[in-house]
Amino acid sequence: MFTKVHEDKVIALGGTIPLDGRVSWVPAGATGFQPSNCYLLSEGSGRLLVDTGLAVHSQEILDDLVELLDDDGRLSMFFTRSEMDCVSNLEPIAGKFDIERLFTGGAINPFDAFDDLSRLALRGRRQQIDQKGEGGDSMARTPEIEVAPGRHLTIESPLLRLLPTFWGWDANTGTIFTSDTFTHGTMTSPDGSRIIDSLSQDTTTAKQVAEHLYAKYEWIPRATCEPLREWLSDKFETLAPETIAPSRGCVIRGRELIRRHLDFMLAALAPEKA
Repeated sequence: MFTKVHEDKVIALGGTIPLDGRVSWVPAGATGFQPSNCYLLSEGSGRLLVDTGLAVHSQEILDDLVELLDDDGRLSMFFTRSEMDCVSNLEPIAGKFDIERLFTGGAINPFDAFDDLSRLALRGRRQQIDQKGEGGDSMARTPEIEVAPGRHLTIESPLLRLLPTFWGWDANTGTIFTSDTFTHGTMTSPDGSRIIDSLSQDTTTAKQVAEHLYAKYEWIPRATCEPLREWLSDKFETLAPETIAPSRGCVIRGRELIRRHLDFMLAALAPEKA
């Protein structure tokens, strides 16, 4: 079941994952449920899907797209990372809908994820977002993606990453798509809200944020992270987002909540001061 993050302009799709000890990207002992997210951006007749979610949620995502897309079923895609939690549903979505444009980055070819012949058509619609110059099926770096006239998703390349990773900034809705960062928000039940939007009801702790961050970036406690702190602080001060939309974990909405979670993240990036 999809969730409206910002009216009809940003909609979260995907399911939830039980945190029962079998998920490698969360800290040991984590409990509850974690949302797995992809996001449909809509403006007029323009449709852009940010990531495609986990394969285990394929049918849920397809059903939601059938309901949400116009009759022509056309949309574009943007991958924040070339990892399976982002690209797994490329094949079933491309098999059902008309993919106009596909924005990707990094050296990993997203078409390696499936063998369908439709990949040949998709290769011609792929636009590289992180390489300068031309060659192969790479194009000049795309600094922003047009969702529709007057609405663009600006591409950001974060300092905090392992593989090539890209964030998206939607100034129209004040939403920043942070891929595999800010993934610490969990739910106590699978039918709970996938959005944290109440300061008084937010139970997130600094310890929880740090543990989730270190589960993915295990080197942080041993590293000097001041450049990462400065970049993150400057980025959030410049953009002043109203919503954080990660590829995993709860959406965080509201500037007071974002300030709180950003402070937790900055503290986690300074473990020597804790």
